[in-house]
Amino acid sequence: MSITNDIKTFIDIQDSNLLFEENCVYMGTFKNKKCKFIEGKLSYTPTHCERCGVENVDFTVYKNGTQTSRITLPFIRMYPAYLLLKKQRFMCTVCNQSFTAKTKVVEKNCFISENVRTLIAIKTGEARSIKSIASDCSVSSTTVQRVINETIKLLKPRHQALPEHLSFDEFKYARGEMAFEYINVMTGEILAILNQRNQFTIKNHFIVNYSLNDRKSVKTITIDMNAGYVSVIKELFPNAKIIIDRFHLVQLINRSMNKTRIQVMNQLSKSDNEDQKKYRRLKRYWKLLLKNKLDVSTTEYKYYRLFGHRTEAGIIEEMLAYSPVLKANYEFYQSLLNAITKKNFDAFKHHLEAFINPLISNYMRTSIKTLKMHLPYIEHSFIFPYNNGRIEGINNKIKVLNRVAYGYRNFMNFRNRIFIHFKLQANE
Repeated sequence: MSITNDIKTFIDIQDSNLLFEENCVYMGTFKNKKCKFIEGKLSYTPTHCERCGVENVDFTVYKNGTQTSRITLPFIRMYPAYLLLKKQRFMCTVCNQSFTAKTKVVEKNCFISENVRTLIAIKTGEARSIKSIASDCSVSSTTVQRVINETIKLLKPRHQALPEHLSFDEFKYARGEMAFEYINVMTGEILAILNQRNQFTIKNHFIVNYSLNDRKSVKTITIDMNAGYVSVIKELFPNAKIIIDRFHLVQLINRSMNKTRIQVMNQLSKSDNEDQKKYRRLKRYWKLLLKNKLDVSTTEYKYYRLFGHRTEAGIIEEMLAYSPVLKANYEFYQSLLNAITKKNFDAFKHHLEAFINPLISNYMRTSIKTLKMHLPYIEHSFIFPYNNGRIEGINNKIKVLNRVAYGYRNFMNFRNRIFIHFKLQANE
């Protein structure tokens, strides 16, 4: 009995009907790989026939030989492990049918232990490929995906009501294919992922799954500057305030400023030595021109290649002197950035509506036009504290999952992998 208890503890199996004898563990070969085999026996006296249900009285059900099953176990050290389990078979004298003893170690008609299935689910919470998980668990990639699809049914509850604050975004999951997702802004929980981001798919999803009263309870929805979402939100969520994420505001003017710098820099790419020097400086220290002026050092001197010992403010001032266009766009960029940082919407609106400088580049003018078009929703980003930070972080992790898996051909499999990955991480 002590040997049986030791083996059960070693392979983490709890079943009083399992018995192990001495020398039951030995090395062997399976599929041309060294592995460990553990021999055991499963036997008990059944209370009734599983086929017809008759009670086992006076040997109505009797033992009728054994059937050996090879059950996959988790790795033991560096070797795959298998349980060679002799399952007792029973014969019923009433219905003349046989059945096999059952155990919690493995499901009926299955040869993968529950411990391995649990291990697969746990490893799915890591950013690893399906093939890598399958190799670690001594199973096939198809088995891993099947376990994921079965597990997600237990982990993913149906949401009966929408939260008050939502966040919309999309991510690329295949070449030319974009998926739509929305989350609870407060908790970061993924509520649903759709295989397309067009208006028809989004409308159909919310209308089918949520009543009008549920959709009326939504107070805010945070989005990027995707014009398609605006019309959908107005139609589906009549009481929701649309918030343009502040990060995308900064990103828009940041890119416009950087494109202006590149335009000015390329104009200096000539044979003249002095212009070449300016070109190299603008190319090397481009980050300083995009830095918030409030964070620029004006007192700390350092050695900078191509400049010598200077402060950051000194370098910026000298580079702006290379071009009046660069200086005008930099000052306008900093005025908008300062208004966003201080959450001063009146100043932000004033700078957009009052700009008349002819030196402003076409890149910045395009951004100004975009900002003016979304101005009513941008105002909400200055009022409410919500943003797309959580959903952007989720999208970064989704991209990692897609990359380590070398892409997914089946969207439903990918969606299930995403759900179980974030569900398990949330429970850690």
